[in-house]
Amino acid sequence: MIVEHGKHSFKIEDVLGTSATQDLGKLASEGLSEIDIYAGMSVSSPGLIPHDEARLKTYALLQRILQAGWRPMVSRSDPRISGKARFDYFFSVDDTIGLDPLYTPSLEEWMRIESRTDWMFYADHLYMTVSFTRERTLTDPTKPGSYLLNFNVKSEAEYFRGFVEPLKRDQWKELLPAVLAKLAPIRAKTEAELRAKGVKINESYEETPLPSLK
Repeated sequence: MIVEHGKHSFKIEDVLGTSATQDLGKLASEGLSEIDIYAGMSVSSPGLIPHDEARLKTYALLQRILQAGWRPMVSRSDPRISGKARFDYFFSVDDTIGLDPLYTPSLEEWMRIESRTDWMFYADHLYMTVSFTRERTLTDPTKPGSYLLNFNVKSEAEYFRGFVEPLKRDQWKELLPAVLAKLAPIRAKTEAELRAKGVKINESYEETPLPSLK
């Protein structure tokens, strides 16, 4: 299956299913707001794969996404750290920050990553998270496991609607500036604490653009 997004298109192999979301109320004119894609990692029956092969296949896929021009993303309240520093911060401080697709973990580190952990990307007004689900009964690193890959793609409007309370989705353009104003100080405080500990901040990180609020 090809995820079509102009020059940012990329291929997903062994797709098992897809689903899409469209608001049929006031937002129906926007079309599809969210797409989910589910893919396997092994075509063999019963779908088992060595854990190290799953690790390498996942990171090869992440590299293809990067090569297609999707940018690694950091949420606006999270510190701009990357590589091993982000991996360590994820496990020791905040397991909602997501992982850096540019850092390839060892097999031991891979086995520590829980199901539904996100790698986050942005490309030309679309936001995407990639994650996997690992069969929890098959976690012996010396024996094959079973994995399912998950891709969630959101429109720009749907992504930023997620910043406001669910019952106020229709008012997201009006409410968004005040919400974003509260996130920058959170990031600044965390980054100051990390700098004091000698953690390198990725000052070159380029924030994703804001949507039109007209």
